[in-house]
Amino acid sequence: MFVYRSRKKAEQRIRDAFGKAPSREREDLEYLTSYHMYASDIHSDKVILDEITWNDLNMDDVFQRINACSCSIGEEYLYHMLHELKTNSSELEKREHLQNWMEDHPEERVQLQKILLGIGRKKYNGLSFFLFHAFAKKLKNAWLYIVLALLPVAGILLMPFGVKAGFLLLLCAATVNIFVYSRKRMMLEGELETMQYFSALLYGAKSIERKLGGQIKTLGFDLAAALKPFRKIGGLIPGGAQQITSDLESFTIFFKTVFLVDLIRFNRTVSYLIRYTDELNQLYQIIGELDTGVCIASYRRTLEHYCIPKFHEDNTVRFSEAYHPLLKEPVANSGYLGNDSIITGSNASGKSTFIKTIAINNVLAQTINTCCAKQYELSFSYVASSMALKDDILSGDSYFVTEIKSLKRIIQYCKERRCICFIDEILRGTNTPERIAASTAVLKFLHETDSLCLVASHDIELTKILADLYDNYHFSEKFENDAIEFDYLLKSGASHSTNAIRLLQYMGFDRRVVEEALAIISKAT
Repeated sequence: MFVYRSRKKAEQRIRDAFGKAPSREREDLEYLTSYHMYASDIHSDKVILDEITWNDLNMDDVFQRINACSCSIGEEYLYHMLHELKTNSSELEKREHLQNWMEDHPEERVQLQKILLGIGRKKYNGLSFFLFHAFAKKLKNAWLYIVLALLPVAGILLMPFGVKAGFLLLLCAATVNIFVYSRKRMMLEGELETMQYFSALLYGAKSIERKLGGQIKTLGFDLAAALKPFRKIGGLIPGGAQQITSDLESFTIFFKTVFLVDLIRFNRTVSYLIRYTDELNQLYQIIGELDTGVCIASYRRTLEHYCIPKFHEDNTVRFSEAYHPLLKEPVANSGYLGNDSIITGSNASGKSTFIKTIAINNVLAQTINTCCAKQYELSFSYVASSMALKDDILSGDSYFVTEIKSLKRIIQYCKERRCICFIDEILRGTNTPERIAASTAVLKFLHETDSLCLVASHDIELTKILADLYDNYHFSEKFENDAIEFDYLLKSGASHSTNAIRLLQYMGFDRRVVEEALAIISKAT
């Protein structure tokens, strides 16, 4: 009865959590990066969002806002999924088919989540390394462990012919093997725990295949084929740390130690993983897709509104009621970006937030087939940005050098493929005359490529110089009774207002500072 009630409570928690924003505390995501790094290196033909753009768009926070995965495999897969931009509709349609199934089959979805929770969340589980580089984990001189394991057997078999000789061989062999096992096991502690997680993955995958395999296959996931080589591998997988701790005073641990059982099993398992690397990767991806499928379905329910993106040929963006997914009370904007555009406006008026809104929605459209908007139309294009730059102390690069390196990489991307690029305060790290001249040259060059460029800038001069090439939009504010009010709504045309000095006054700067600033600006104009 107690077990039944516990299961019912766990099931109710699953139902209650679905469609609610994840409540986990913000954490360092380094433990999730290994699968992404290995997959990106191996599959060099894939289109991967670079780390500058990822950081510019606060994609770690976007990931954590979406992440409601039940197991570590799902988390690692989602992290990689948000980096990998799809270039056609086929895989996105497959994911959408999965989303529809999650919505239409709530009982099966709950059953799936329970199994995925059983696989568990284990940070730094190490399994991703075995997906791509299992050969590096194989023990050297594996034959030696087999020989050492046979020596105690030889001692036992020798006893009927000579008790002392047989016992001495058994004793010496056992002593050597205990030493070898203890030392090697300490070195393989992490790998043996990885094997334990691999065992949990197999158990969970088999449960899914047994209970939901037919339905999963109709969604395009052949779990049975991925599992086929691993159906009888259970006996090969070495025991984990928890099992060994519980068995310390038992005959089992003595037997494992003397006959080097875990070391031999470990090497055989690694050989098996090397032999069936493709099936292992397929298994990992299927579990990842299923877990992230639940996660995305839940995320969509947490949104005020969302839409399925529509893709077209022209490198343009049309959006209705689009908003930033990380803001608690976002202001939605509608519009059509059919040409390169400069977004101007005074400080804190919403320029940077707007271009991040478009950039993030373009990423989400090409990864999870979801946009934070009522309508969103775009083309398949690479997303690149130059926004939240900093001095690079380790390399000795100043802010300006870091900035021009960032812009150079965007230019290179635009030479190689169709892009949509986002630049915030272009070349802000240098003096005004050179900034205007260099910015004009860079933006003219980008306009000549097959890319769409959105630039947020305070430099009104750029809107005049590039008026024939770039469209102009702006954000504005109102001052009433010494109070400032922003509406955060996109408007056509270039901005003609400034508010830096008024903001000094609004933030309580000394009256003399404000008056002198106003006097200086009036003389300059």
